[in-house]
Amino acid sequence: MNLANQLTMLRVVLAAAVFAALVAEGPAWHALALGMFIAATITDWLDGWLARKMNRISSFGKIADPIADKILVLGTLLALTRHRELAIPVWAVFLILMRELLIGGMRMLAAAQGKSVAAERSGKIKTVVQTVAVMIILAVVVLRDHAWLAWTARVAAPLTVLCAGVALSSLWSYYRQYRLMLEKSWS
Repeated sequence: MNLANQLTMLRVVLAAAVFAALVAEGPAWHALALGMFIAATITDWLDGWLARKMNRISSFGKIADPIADKILVLGTLLALTRHRELAIPVWAVFLILMRELLIGGMRMLAAAQGKSVAAERSGKIKTVVQTVAVMIILAVVVLRDHAWLAWTARVAAPLTVLCAGVALSSLWSYYRQYRLMLEKSWS
């Protein structure tokens, strides 16, 4: 397994650790979750850079990298819904999850037809927006642990709704691009 793929797998481990730290209670755990999320985000950038720089882009990496991103973002959002004071709308997290499952299904359908569904610009924008938004929400959790900054919790819900909106916009973009493939599979 090359270094880029090892970093992708490290991101999955970090995602699980972020989840566990957010489920644990206490400011130290929350700060640790933020630090690990930032580290995981750095591995995302680094594994792609290394794979391109060393010309080591692999089939495993093409599949595992976006899955690791989804595990990190969705796992973190799921853990954050436990923090009631953030008022993260579960329906928005559901819409994000729905988008990921539908695009994954579309990719499997394409593979069954001997085709592939390439990552689109809208999907890359969605990943960046979600990663930054979740990082801000994690920072809010850390800041909220200081009583005088508790008001920052109010930004979590709008940021999650923004993530859901970007996810649905990206889903629409994929649907428009691959509509004919989908319709062909229905008959």
